[in-house]
Amino acid sequence: MSVADVVDAASVRQLSTEPATSRAWWFLGTLAVLRNPVGARRTPAVIELTVPPGGSPPRHFHEALDDAFLLLDGEVVVRSGDETVVARPGTYVVVPHGAEHTFRVTSRTPAKLLLVHDDDSFLKFIEAVGTPTSEHRLPPTGEFDVDGDTIVRISAEHGAPIVGGSLEEHDARGYLDATHTEATFTSVHHVSLHVTDVRRSEKWYADTLGFTRVDADVAEDGTGHVVLLHPAGGSLVTLATAEQARVEHVAFTCSDRDALVDWHNSLTERNDQPGTITDAAYGSGFVLRDPDGLEMELFAPPTT
Repeated sequence: MSVADVVDAASVRQLSTEPATSRAWWFLGTLAVLRNPVGARRTPAVIELTVPPGGSPPRHFHEALDDAFLLLDGEVVVRSGDETVVARPGTYVVVPHGAEHTFRVTSRTPAKLLLVHDDDSFLKFIEAVGTPTSEHRLPPTGEFDVDGDTIVRISAEHGAPIVGGSLEEHDARGYLDATHTEATFTSVHHVSLHVTDVRRSEKWYADTLGFTRVDADVAEDGTGHVVLLHPAGGSLVTLATAEQARVEHVAFTCSDRDALVDWHNSLTERNDQPGTITDAAYGSGFVLRDPDGLEMELFAPPTT
């Protein structure tokens, strides 16, 4: 290979990728984003897989691939053979090749898994049945589905035979109930911001980050508030008019109201002075303040 060939190859090879511009597919109800740069090796294959609440693949095994992922967001119950674990943000799971397994997303928001695979068999499966997309959000419900027989056939062709059904909701919830030992919370649920120009800020969050309006009360002079939702991750941002921009409060998600009450009781026993729990149609929560007086909320979405 000549020096010119090396230069030409380097010119088409990306050094890095960014989440919003990486190659992506709508894949069996999920969003699969390939983080390997264009022109780089396909292995190890690094794939961000976003799975909606309740998402659960059929039980299967990989003939040669160790199925490994780091959970970035959400909560996932993973079952492999007789072993079951709960993955929360920061948990790293490795299922050895040949081991039957499945999982179920038990969080009320989508789960994001960073898959790290030492071969590209699963990536080839995504390419075979997925639909390329430039929209980095979950696919519309019911669209781009693939029939069961096709999934079974193509999955086997790519070294991942299907051997059983998905992990049922009652099984996953039953395991969570049996292993619940302490109150916890997961990802940030919403952030409230004070901004100087609500309309300007709303346009920036929509155009730059892909947020969409779900509620608003804005006067003719531009003052008021708007609530924005990010379709891909379910995060909420509230913008309200103020003379000076600042963070009003940050809300962390508890798994349910019982966990919220556990937190409140624990904080009360420690004299941390939590606020009163309030209940509304959109969920329950209470606030407390950090040493600088900043407001932090613990929030539990409504039971569905």
